[in-house]
Amino acid sequence: MNEISINIQEELFKVWLEKELLPNFEKWVYESTELKENLNTNFYYELLSFNYKQKNAHPELKKLIENQISQSDVEKWKITKDLLNAKNRTENHSKSIRNFYSLYCKGYDFMDNLAFDYGLTLECPYSYYKAETFDELTEKQKQTLINKCYPDIIVEIEKVLNWIENGKIKLIGETNEFGKLEYIDNRSDLEKNNYKEKNKAVEKGNWWEFWK
Repeated sequence: MNEISINIQEELFKVWLEKELLPNFEKWVYESTELKENLNTNFYYELLSFNYKQKNAHPELKKLIENQISQSDVEKWKITKDLLNAKNRTENHSKSIRNFYSLYCKGYDFMDNLAFDYGLTLECPYSYYKAETFDELTEKQKQTLINKCYPDIIVEIEKVLNWIENGKIKLIGETNEFGKLEYIDNRSDLEKNNYKEKNKAVEKGNWWEFWK
C-alpha cells in the first residue's frame, strides 16, 4: 500500500472495521476518481465488480482488502480494532480487553499497562470472585468487572493508539525465531518505563502488591 494515498487507506480501514459502512463504501467505489488513479488495475476492478449485496459480503470484502495490503498494515488494523472496541465499548469489547493480555504474552511488550491492569483482571478474575476464568462469572459479575476498567482504561488505549498512529510503535506482522510478534519501538525511555515496579513485585512473589 506504499503508493496508495492516506485517504484511500482510511476508507479501506473503515469498511474493513465496520460492516455497516458497506453501502457508503460501495457508493464511494463507484464514484471515486481517486481510486482509479491510485489503485492497481486488478484491485480496482475487483472492488467495482464485487457483490456488496451478497450474504457474506463483509468478510469476503475484508479478505479482498487484506490480499492487497501489507502484513504490517493488517496487523495494525487488527490491533487498532481491539483498541477502538475497548475504547468505545462496542462489538464484544470485553473480548478485546482480554486480548490485550494475550497480545502482551505474544510479544507486544508495549501493551503492558493494558495487559496487566485490565486484560489480566478479566482473564483471571480469581482475586475478585474466586473464579478461574472470565467465562465462569455470572453476567452481573462480568459487567461489574468490566465497569471497573472504565474510565481509566481509555487513557491507556489512547496512549497506545497515539504510539501506533505516530510511528513510535511500528508493527511488522511477523514473528521472530522465538515465536514472538515483532515490532519496532521508537518510544523514549520515559514512555517505555511504565510497568517495572509491578513486574518486580510479581517476580518476588508478592501477588498482593500486583493486584493493588
